[in-house]
Amino acid sequence: MTWRGTLPAACWEADEAPAIIPVEAESTSNGVFLATHTSIPILLRDRVDSAVGGTIVDEHSLQRVVEELPADQPIIPILGKSGTGKSHLIRWLRINLKPNNATRLIFVPKHRMSLRGILELILEHATSERAAELRAKVAAASDAAADETTAQLRLRNELAVLVETRGADKDGTPEENDLRAFLASAEGLPALLSDPVFRRRLLADNGPIARLVREKLSGKGSEDKEDAFGFSAADLDLSVDDVSKAGVDAASVASALASDAPLRDLAAKMLNEQLGPAVSEVFGIGGDDLKQLLVELRLDLHRQGLELLLLIEDFSIFQGIQGGLIDAITLLPTETLALCPMRVVMAVTTGYFVNQMPETVYTRTYKVFDLELPADKTAPFDPARFAARYLNAVRVGSQEIDKHRTHEGPEPNHCLQCPVQEKCHQAFGEVEGVGLYPFSRTALDRAIRSQSKGDTFIARDVLTRVLRPVLHRDQTELDEGRFPSSGFESDFRTGALDILDNVEDQVRLRTPGDPELSERRVRMVRFWGPGHGPQNLHPTIHEAFAIPSLPDLVTEQQTFPHQPSAPEPARPVHGTQTPVVVDPPSPPSVLPSPAASKPTLVQAVDDWHKTGQLVQSHRNDLRKIVHTAVIGCLGLEDGFGGDSGDWTKGKAEFKPSFDAATSITLDGSALQTALISIDHRNVEDVRVLRALAWVNARGSWEDVPQGDALQSLCVNRAQEWADSVSAVLLPSEDDDAELGRLAHALLSVSKALGITDSYKSDRLSRVKALFASPPKLADPVRPHMRQLQDRFVDPAAERSLLQQRLLRLTSYRQGAGKPLAIDLPRLERAMRDDAAEAPWPEHVPEPIRKAADDIQKRTTMLDPMFDESRRLVPDVSDLGGDVAQVAQALNTLLSDLAALGQSANSINLPALRDAAKSVKPSDLKKVTDLTEGLDAWPTLTSDQRLRLMNLDERPALRIRTWLEPALQAVKVLEQKLQAGPASEVQREYDETLQRLVAGLETLSREVMDMAGDEGGA
Repeated sequence: MTWRGTLPAACWEADEAPAIIPVEAESTSNGVFLATHTSIPILLRDRVDSAVGGTIVDEHSLQRVVEELPADQPIIPILGKSGTGKSHLIRWLRINLKPNNATRLIFVPKHRMSLRGILELILEHATSERAAELRAKVAAASDAAADETTAQLRLRNELAVLVETRGADKDGTPEENDLRAFLASAEGLPALLSDPVFRRRLLADNGPIARLVREKLSGKGSEDKEDAFGFSAADLDLSVDDVSKAGVDAASVASALASDAPLRDLAAKMLNEQLGPAVSEVFGIGGDDLKQLLVELRLDLHRQGLELLLLIEDFSIFQGIQGGLIDAITLLPTETLALCPMRVVMAVTTGYFVNQMPETVYTRTYKVFDLELPADKTAPFDPARFAARYLNAVRVGSQEIDKHRTHEGPEPNHCLQCPVQEKCHQAFGEVEGVGLYPFSRTALDRAIRSQSKGDTFIARDVLTRVLRPVLHRDQTELDEGRFPSSGFESDFRTGALDILDNVEDQVRLRTPGDPELSERRVRMVRFWGPGHGPQNLHPTIHEAFAIPSLPDLVTEQQTFPHQPSAPEPARPVHGTQTPVVVDPPSPPSVLPSPAASKPTLVQAVDDWHKTGQLVQSHRNDLRKIVHTAVIGCLGLEDGFGGDSGDWTKGKAEFKPSFDAATSITLDGSALQTALISIDHRNVEDVRVLRALAWVNARGSWEDVPQGDALQSLCVNRAQEWADSVSAVLLPSEDDDAELGRLAHALLSVSKALGITDSYKSDRLSRVKALFASPPKLADPVRPHMRQLQDRFVDPAAERSLLQQRLLRLTSYRQGAGKPLAIDLPRLERAMRDDAAEAPWPEHVPEPIRKAADDIQKRTTMLDPMFDESRRLVPDVSDLGGDVAQVAQALNTLLSDLAALGQSANSINLPALRDAAKSVKPSDLKKVTDLTEGLDAWPTLTSDQRLRLMNLDERPALRIRTWLEPALQAVKVLEQKLQAGPASEVQREYDETLQRLVAGLETLSREVMDMAGDEGGA
């Protein structure tokens, strides 16, 4: 059972749709044509050259004017853009003009009419001997050019010759004449047309040469445009795969055309000027032959006392021979030329008639019928009335229509025999008793709007893009309960973009557990609903589409009674930009349109969901909002309890990273690779994005519509996003290879910096050493060692880089129960000695590997540091005792000599005493230990060498500070005492001095050597 009882849900047969609404309108029978005919408003003007004034008339006025045409003004043009109904009017005329034995009617259709076919149509009515000769000429000429490829090549070559011989017109401006001369020269367009490399582009299937040849040999197809074929500027913007293979002249003119739009316009104009004679030459018949044929026919008909009526469905099919046609139809009878009266009604696009017709046509034009209404004209026209006649015809069927036509009865109204007529018309609407099902006025208007250009009514588009697809494709969908289909929405979605314009409205129309039904309900409300928001429609619509209503939604008829004959608001008709008057007006909407106070980003999300279009600034802002929400769920830390910005930096050493610009994508090619991908077709993701935009604008969920539910939705989705980011961002906890290499590299740095914990054996101390601040470095008395340490403490150096990388692997907050930001157990495992030699995992960025490798090299290449330490440390093995004791003996000697007046003025005894006081008791031992370590250098490990290099150098510096002036004082005294006579006292002091010198002699040499090597430092 269906909503129509035992009858199918659809009240027509799908196969009738293409029969009633074919692509080529003239292929239907006269009965079907008249059954579907609707009067359309036409503007009647008396003057050809006037764009103002005129009267709104219908097709019957056109018929009367044709029947009263004066002999000296035999032409009636029907103007309008493509698809506005010009051909329809010509056919209507052909059917409705009263038969007249004195009139010979020639109808020239626009489709499938070749050049030969056109001429043979005319020749059918000619009986003279001259006509027989013309028939033979037409047959011979057409047969000679029957091959399409040959005709294309000949037409190309003929154009090259004609442009070169006739193209340099001298009637333009001096500048234009110069350009014409260039293009008409052998090095200009002729070179381009003849070049084999450019041949493929010039003879392309969609190019003017191929199209024109096809038309002349086979006639226009339904897919061909109404405008006359010819060259456009775009046809001459040529490019080829390898221009180097083209001729020099051809490549040069192609380059000039590509860079100069006005030059392309002129070149197209010059080629079009020669199309007529070129066609005549290639096909053997041209405009002069057509003129001669028509003149001969008119002479023949005059002799028979007949007149000629020529109905031309599309004037552009005479392209190439139109000059002969114009000459023939503008030729009036004279005393010497006895021509029969001739009337011509021709459908022609407005642009062609205005811009390309000669003045003689204007003087022979009686009236102009224009399907494009000007801004100051309105006319009653109801799109629903137009559609209803086709809907009824499809329901009745072509055979039944033709049967009634044969019996001269009106076509039946199929709705009269329908068991649900009353409720169907009440729900879906009707026009003069013909129901609009499966459309309604609202649905029809939105579907038409989606297929309109500039919001205008184009009859052909309504028929072939709206009515035919639905009636043919969706009949099965209706019968099987799948309507409105996804195809319906895809075809007409742009006509209802402002309906259910946000994802939350769509969610309210869901049936849980049945996504297909939910989607159909959304489509139904979007196209058939009179308001803007979620609602139940008329119960019959729900029943017809097998879509149950929802209990918590308002129903359309509870608010406004149904008005079956009320059309949608007026819209421009048949290519016009002027709205027509439509009465009565549409009923008000059930729900108001969305509030204007909606935040900008929320509106941007709604538009994006509907159209997929999102400006870059809104895209960036939305990514930042999502990024902030996910960061809050991730809990990324810097290892010290604070958020780390390193997680969101896009540097190579921090890959993979999570930053708004590259890790989050809204549509686009990166949907499959980004950490978070949001597609405008994914309802749930769009809901979350929209809600985040709301709360970002309002600052609180309390101020967001349905804030409680949306907050929960956002929290859950943000956590899901965070989990997916975590899975990519963080390596497996089982993979500690990188962590081990990083930890040991940092440990080497800490050892080089002399951090005490780094030399301890327990792992916790070592972990502390990885991030410990280095001790304050001494004055740069050892430049190589200072340079090594300075490199490591630089904030931009390897230590900082590896510390950040290590924290990324160990400082992720992994839930309650982890009191430290750093995952200490994992890091301690990485401190095992065997972890230092583990191979690098493949995912580790190259900057990290390089930094660790550089550290290893610098902390093992310590020979320069050894050399400068060796020079710094004095040899105190022969000092003969503690430095303090030796210093005390020297001070006593110097004091006594000073008392006897034997001291030298160059000896600074107070300074020497102060230097001696600065030497600590342990200094000599430390210097001795350092010396022993340096002696054992070849046998030390890398860690032992680093530790030795970090031993305190200050003891050696203090001894040196005292030793240098002490040796100098001893030397001065020795020289002074040796210069005078010896005495008992002097001998006693001399012996003391000798003992002192013996103890200091070796130390003196070491210090002096060092001083010499250090450059006096």
